[in-house]
Amino acid sequence: MASSPHVSNTNDAGLTSELATEVNEYGAEQSKAYPDKIGFAATLPLPYVDESIAEIDRARTNQASGFTLPTNANGTYLGDPSLDPIMEKLNEQKTLVMLHPNEPKPLAKDVNSDIPAPIMEFFFDTTRAVTNMVMHNVFNRYPNIKFIIPHAGSLLPVISDRLALAQKLNPNLKDEQVDLATVLATQYFDVAGMVLPHQLPVLQQVSDPTHLLYATDAPYTPAAQVVQLTKELENTGLLSEATKQMIFYKNGKQLLDELK
Repeated sequence: MASSPHVSNTNDAGLTSELATEVNEYGAEQSKAYPDKIGFAATLPLPYVDESIAEIDRARTNQASGFTLPTNANGTYLGDPSLDPIMEKLNEQKTLVMLHPNEPKPLAKDVNSDIPAPIMEFFFDTTRAVTNMVMHNVFNRYPNIKFIIPHAGSLLPVISDRLALAQKLNPNLKDEQVDLATVLATQYFDVAGMVLPHQLPVLQQVSDPTHLLYATDAPYTPAAQVVQLTKELENTGLLSEATKQMIFYKNGKQLLDELK
């Protein structure tokens, strides 16, 4: 599973495809060697359509548990109509798709340039990409895909009500194009990163508790920080013990069982 920088940074369809295949073959080898411990989510060579469709077939042959998509690939954002054939292919059967933010394209120069992109820009890019998916009705058009939205939904829970107001300024927008609330209520979320004490409680107000999944962002998040954040989840009084059990184990197992 590739994070940022994504394999698309090669800016070449052939090289991007080769790199995605190499990454996925390695994941498949580990999964076959340790089938009771390791699964893998296949990376696709976005934004290249034919190459991505071929990689979907290859990954399914290798028993990938799911797929991972970047919020944008060289400036082509999820939800872009050019990516519809890829979504159609993923939708052919029940499929798990994990989203992960990428550095925005283009990235504004000389604005907060000393702050590493993952701290703020990743949140903005997840919010931007998922909103674009809502605008292009991706979640309704491809119901066989279960999406996992990263980092406790980033800023999406905060702007959900605000997005609904967009029709006041643009009456041409259809109801489903601003219905972020339904997406938050039906899709899945990982809780990687610093989601306490504020972010996770806000997400819980708009999402299903059975749709929260533990994640670590390792290895980009150092091991010591992963342990610290995990202990915060384990020890917080903001979550019930039942919810903790769901986040750490039950929800993930149920999701994977449903896709078998």
